[in-house]
Amino acid sequence: MHDWTTTGTLALGSLLVLYVGRRALRSQIPYRLPPRPPGLPWVGNVIGVNTDAPWLTYAEWARTYGDLVCTRLLGKDIIIINSEKVARDLLEVRSKNYSDRPYFITNDLCGLDFSSLFLPYGDRWRLHRRFLHQTFRLEAVHRFLPYQQQRACHLLQRLLATPEKFDDHLFEYTSSVIMNSVYNYDTASRQDDLVNIVANVLTVVLPALRPDIAIIVGAFPWLLYLPSWLPGMSFKKEMAAARAYTKQYLDRPFEYSLEQLNGDVAPSMVHDAMGQLEEKSISPEESWMQELKGASGTAFLGTLLRSNSVLMTFFLMMMANPAIQEKAQAQIDDVVGQDRLPTIDDRPLLPLIDAIFRETLRYHPVLPLSVPHAAVDDDVYAGYRIPKVYDVDIFARSMAHDESRYPNPHAFIPERFLNDDGSLKPDTTGYFTFGFGRRMCVGRHFADASLWVAIAKVLAVFKILRTLDEHGMEIPVEPKFSTGIAV
Repeated sequence: MHDWTTTGTLALGSLLVLYVGRRALRSQIPYRLPPRPPGLPWVGNVIGVNTDAPWLTYAEWARTYGDLVCTRLLGKDIIIINSEKVARDLLEVRSKNYSDRPYFITNDLCGLDFSSLFLPYGDRWRLHRRFLHQTFRLEAVHRFLPYQQQRACHLLQRLLATPEKFDDHLFEYTSSVIMNSVYNYDTASRQDDLVNIVANVLTVVLPALRPDIAIIVGAFPWLLYLPSWLPGMSFKKEMAAARAYTKQYLDRPFEYSLEQLNGDVAPSMVHDAMGQLEEKSISPEESWMQELKGASGTAFLGTLLRSNSVLMTFFLMMMANPAIQEKAQAQIDDVVGQDRLPTIDDRPLLPLIDAIFRETLRYHPVLPLSVPHAAVDDDVYAGYRIPKVYDVDIFARSMAHDESRYPNPHAFIPERFLNDDGSLKPDTTGYFTFGFGRRMCVGRHFADASLWVAIAKVLAVFKILRTLDEHGMEIPVEPKFSTGIAV
């Protein structure tokens, strides 16, 4: 009897210890992961994702699962942020924890390991940020306004002479204003040698940065050892070509800029950085020069990509919405008249132009998924656990098409940004367009000015209409956007 009592007591005690231990373990990890769509073991949801346009799949998940969604793609765990509020709460209020970047081997394979955009959070990134902030902070970008206004007038002349080449003219404008601000280079024409190098980067490098390839190669790195002639391995040739173009793009304009330093040069990012060292009588180290080159290449490519895509979307939307175009032109005529072109000084009196600009940014964000962040430490938000090993994706397109904030989001309605009296509403569209927190695009003030100037001047001079067929009838146009990391 005594033995049974002792044994029973020990067993009961063991069960109690086990129970308390399990409760204690649960209390240490009381939060669950955000909801996730059903998937297969390890491969997760990769089969159900539209690899050409993953944001379409993400949009469906956002409607089903809410502001935070968890997914797994070939062993890579991802948290997707679908609302601006959550993005600001995490990436700005808790920016210290969410300013890192995950590593993607495809960036290195395409030669983009120099880019500030993809650098991990640390001293090297901070140095890049200082270079960028020195030139493109709000207080400094006014220096570039005269050149932006001049090149916008040049754009009008190009459009008048050969309107059928409008896409070339837009690319020439966007590349010239950013190349001047970064390298103090004055673009001669669309066929300019350095402009062609940049065009090759956009047509060769960006398509090679396919999200699906990044995920597959990250999960199966041994694929890199297979020959490129094998079926499915053609991406290796694409990335090798991208790497060659990237080196040209990075080196050539930077070398030109250094050659101009001895003369009387206009303000530029390279000149600003070198000038600071000269004032302190400090000779730059080779590593410092390489980082300046990388930061310069980042500023140029990032601003060019965004600005060119926004202007193309603006032209498309004006052609598709002639009534909006006419209303904007009437406002310009009322405020500016027809004896001169609008300038940035007229901006406060042209709220409809700003509304059209904002709606263009919102309608189809250039980076629908933005660039992923990475959590440094485990975190908890709204009752959900966010492990530090997870990527954190910002679904900008979901924010831009939030029906509670932007009713009928698939329609182009600039008036949604105006009050009843025609004045501009306060809005933070730029947040999900230019990023969040410490990783927000430093060049946003420069891009904002150069885009507004071009849009206002084009509307003041031209009507953007559909092409006519041989019978004088309008040719229907179906808006389409490219796929990939940027659209």
